[in-house]
Amino acid sequence: MRDSDWKILYELYQDPNLTHVAGRLYVSQPAVTKRLKQMEEEFAVAIVDRTPKGLEFTPAGEYLAERAEAYLNFQNETLSRLKEFQNEEDREIRIGSSYTFSKHSLPDLLFRYQAQHPDVRFRITTDQSDLLFRKVVDHEIDIGFIWGNYEGAVCQTLLGSEGAYLVSSEPVELTQLFQMRYVSYKTNDRSVELIKTWWYGKFRSEMPKGMPVGFVDVALQLIHRGLGYTICFLPDDFENTYGLCLTPLVGADGKPVRRNTWMVYPKGRCVTALAKNFIRFVSDF
Repeated sequence: MRDSDWKILYELYQDPNLTHVAGRLYVSQPAVTKRLKQMEEEFAVAIVDRTPKGLEFTPAGEYLAERAEAYLNFQNETLSRLKEFQNEEDREIRIGSSYTFSKHSLPDLLFRYQAQHPDVRFRITTDQSDLLFRKVVDHEIDIGFIWGNYEGAVCQTLLGSEGAYLVSSEPVELTQLFQMRYVSYKTNDRSVELIKTWWYGKFRSEMPKGMPVGFVDVALQLIHRGLGYTICFLPDDFENTYGLCLTPLVGADGKPVRRNTWMVYPKGRCVTALAKNFIRFVSDF
């Protein structure tokens, strides 16, 4: 039996159609038929019966299809574990972090972990939270530190939250905002959604498009010089270097507007032992 034979049995049992299976395996239908016949000769049993309704698996064929699934699962688990050993030898953890988390929290986290594990290397990707979440789902990074709530096939650990603030150079009344320039910046879609929801609940109108300036740090510098206002999320230990006026946003329910900070990582065997160790460290931090 070849590995490809087990794959044929598994696929054919899921969908007993020679044309469909041949297409999924990128081979010709005659090739699948030939291999099926050779398997029957090798095991000296009938694997399928040809009926007017199509192929039907015999009891012996059903048993072989079950063994095929077990074999393929064993093969995949073995290769996955071997990959873990390879990654452990590489001693590298691929981390994705939002810009704000990279600036305020990640350096101290990595410094403390590195002190205990000096042989571990990190590859850091800084991006918007929605893009980082997708990279975790696609296994492009091992662990992501993101803002906002996302749904997907990942494990999530809540690390904390940040409050939303109206940021201006001096105290302002909310009604004055319509006469002021809004300074916008690049952030993830969940944060934008929270801010827009607050705005609409307060003013029953769409937010102004604003003047885009890239990252939030640039926006804060411009506001310090009196060039408008912005709305952003800031950590509780934010160092107000420019002496800006920070007005906390309160929602219609009377509660502060906040966004959650999550550590996300793939489920199951896709997480290497090295990454698991770092995840435990962060969870206990």
